Amino acid sequence: MARRVQRLLRGILMEPLLRGGVWLAGRLSWRAAQRLGAGVGQLARVLSPRERRRMAAHLEIAFPEKSPRERHQLEKRCWRHLGKSAFELLHLRGRPPGEGSQHVRVTGFEAVEKARAEGRAVVILTGHCGNWELISTANASHGLGVAAMARELDQADVQDFAVDLRRHLGSETIARGSATATRQLLRVVRSKGSLVLLIDQDIKEAESVFVPFFGKPAWTPTAATDLALRLGAAVVPTFAERLEDGSHNLTFHPALDLPPDVTAATALMTAEIEKQIRRHPEQWVWNHRRWRRQPATTAPA
Repeated sequence: MARRVQRLLRGILMEPLLRGGVWLAGRLSWRAAQRLGAGVGQLARVLSPRERRRMAAHLEIAFPEKSPRERHQLEKRCWRHLGKSAFELLHLRGRPPGEGSQHVRVTGFEAVEKARAEGRAVVILTGHCGNWELISTANASHGLGVAAMARELDQADVQDFAVDLRRHLGSETIARGSATATRQLLRVVRSKGSLVLLIDQDIKEAESVFVPFFGKPAWTPTAATDLALRLGAAVVPTFAERLEDGSHNLTFHPALDLPPDVTAATALMTAEIEKQIRRHPEQWVWNHRRWRRQPATTAPA
């Protein structure tokens, strides 16, 4: 009963909260929006004991070599980062299109240019690292058409907001599993655009395989692998990183040389994401139930 009431309240309050957040954050400076977001992240941590416990459990899986105190501090920094990321996006939605590129430094874009010169479609391989939505604004600022495949959210108003936000940042959204998804994907490929795919979450409706992630099997989507192997697309690992001065660095790595086996190729891609998470562990979504499915069962743990 309590959960049903919570869902009802979220459904009623979410849209005005998002609109209010855009209004407020859009009137703040970039740094002020980040400070407010960090504070909101800390408050969310206090109000979310279940999520805190989940984060702690996942950090223990990933970093058993760290002390409990180190993992505790890491978990606290993660909440601040998530709050900052949310308010950065609210800020940008309240500002003119293209302004996000002022806060993003881009390195390694020649990997994309090389693939395009070869006439290949580009799959931007990434995960929920840093403020990953800023990948759209950086790509758009370089004249690269961008589409991101994402799960359709349960709440229609939140889904509409997410689609509108990505469009404002310079990216179209392809709803995973929708009736038009295949047609949209082919349009991106034929136009030699880029498709952003995040493969670091356990997604119920996505075709997936088990591959190692921090030493433990994780149910991982194969969409990026399928596109690359079937269509010859270049898979370019790309990651956003939050910097201490409040800006972000977006790094494009050289295209991967994928093995022909789907599971092996997906494992290689996942290893690239794990490397990035290890570089900045506080900038990943540790509340996600990444290991909820295991080879011995098909049901969530």
